[in-house]
Amino acid sequence: MERNTESNWLPPWTRLEHQGRYDFAASFVRGKHVVDCACGAGIGSALFAETALQVWAIDSSAQAVAEAQAACHRANLQIAVGDATRIDLPDHSADVFVSLETIEHLENDAALIDEAFRILKPGGIFICSTPNREMTNPGTSLHDKPWNPFHIREYTRDEFRARVERRFEMEGVYGQNPAGKWRVALGKQLASIIGTSLVVKLNKLLKCRWFLQSVPEHHAVRLATTDLDYEFYVLVGRVPIPK
Repeated sequence: MERNTESNWLPPWTRLEHQGRYDFAASFVRGKHVVDCACGAGIGSALFAETALQVWAIDSSAQAVAEAQAACHRANLQIAVGDATRIDLPDHSADVFVSLETIEHLENDAALIDEAFRILKPGGIFICSTPNREMTNPGTSLHDKPWNPFHIREYTRDEFRARVERRFEMEGVYGQNPAGKWRVALGKQLASIIGTSLVVKLNKLLKCRWFLQSVPEHHAVRLATTDLDYEFYVLVGRVPIPK
């Protein structure tokens, strides 16, 4: 299970990847009303609550919510079981909506984006992250089942951006775990020869080097550049302000 909780074992680099995304999202929440969608054990929620005015955190897992409620005790943080596509909050009630590594798990990805748009105020910020299929499942299409059994689909940068821009104005495209363009090209070429599954397993094996040298700075979220690809993309969108 890839949920980031104290009770689940995850490789150290995976925890640092989660933390890098939490730290990035936290830079947007000071003094704001915030939704943390699919909060897991509330690690990010607790961080957001340090500076946010109010945090509403939801997750579909009752076990994760119970763990979060036991660990996080702040007056400005509410944690509950909830559906990412049907959140019990009024229209235009939040300033920031955070959805990290959620959209790839949902059958109806558009419903998540629509729900964020509904809840956010005009000018509100939507922060959404997801794996980059060209690195995590090279040689596959949007309609192919990802190697990760918990994912419904995975996106390229352009596919992901197109979904978010259906509702939001793009404020910034950010990336995590950068790699040279040659790596994506090589992955696709290898996948055509030995199959995607073997390339994915090879990539997982190569990540084991982080057992020896993984540090938080390696997994920070940074503004994406066109000369690199990234294992994860983080998009920041804004609700248009009526003129």
